[in-house]
Amino acid sequence: MNIDMYRIFFEIQKKHWWFVTRKKIVLDTIKRYLIKGDNAKILDIGCGAGVMLTALDDVGQVYGMDMSDDAINFSKQVFNGKVEKGSLPDHIPYDDGFFDLITALDVIEHVDRDIDSLKAMHSLLVPGGKVVITVPAYMFLWSSFDEMNEHKRRYTRKELETKLVQAGFTVEKLTYYNTLLFPIVFVVRILNNILKRDGASDIEMPSRPVNFVLEKIFGIEKYLLRFVSLPFGVSVLAVVRK
Repeated sequence: MNIDMYRIFFEIQKKHWWFVTRKKIVLDTIKRYLIKGDNAKILDIGCGAGVMLTALDDVGQVYGMDMSDDAINFSKQVFNGKVEKGSLPDHIPYDDGFFDLITALDVIEHVDRDIDSLKAMHSLLVPGGKVVITVPAYMFLWSSFDEMNEHKRRYTRKELETKLVQAGFTVEKLTYYNTLLFPIVFVVRILNNILKRDGASDIEMPSRPVNFVLEKIFGIEKYLLRFVSLPFGVSVLAVVRK
C-alpha cells in the first residue's frame, strides 16, 4: 500500500465510522476472550497508521509490526512503544512463544501465503494464546477498492475457518460482521463496478450527519456479537486459540 493510502488512513482513522466502530468491536471482543488482562503481551500485526496500537495500551503491553516504513513512521507519531519492521510469514522480528494475544486486522488478505502466515502467528503465541483476525468477506464484493489496497482475496466464513484449523488453531468465535449495512455496501460496490469508479470512494469521509448515522448503525453490532454470530456481512471476525 502506498504512502498516500497510509496518509489517508492516518488522517481519518479517529473519526471515520468504519475505523471507529471496528476498533470498538475488536476491543469489546478482546475483553471478552482475553483472560490474562493487564500483563498480556500483545502484537498488532500490520499496524498500519497506528489506529489500534494506542487503543490496546489499556489491555496490556503492546508491540507493533508492519512491512512498510511509511506505516511505521505514521504509527510512531501516535504510539511510543516498540514497532518493528517485518512481514508474514517469514520475516518476523519477534521471538516464538512470546505473545498472549495477536491482532491481525485486515491483514492476511494482503499476503500470498495466508496459511503459512497463520502458522507463523501460531508460533508466536504462548500456549493458550489467542489471535483476533478480521478479513473482508465475499469475492462478489470485490472492487477497485480491493485492488487499490493490494488485496489478494476476500473470504467466506467457511474458507477462513478451514485455513485457521489447518494452521493449528482452535476456533472460539467466528462470525460475519458489518451486517446491518451490508445491503448499502453491496449496492454501492456493484454500482462502483458498473460505473468503473476508483476505490477512493470507499474511504472518502462522509458528511458529519451521515458519518454519525453509519457509526450508530454499525455500532449496534458490538452488542449483537456478544450473544450471536451473524450470518452474513461485509467482513469476517475470528477469535482463535493456540
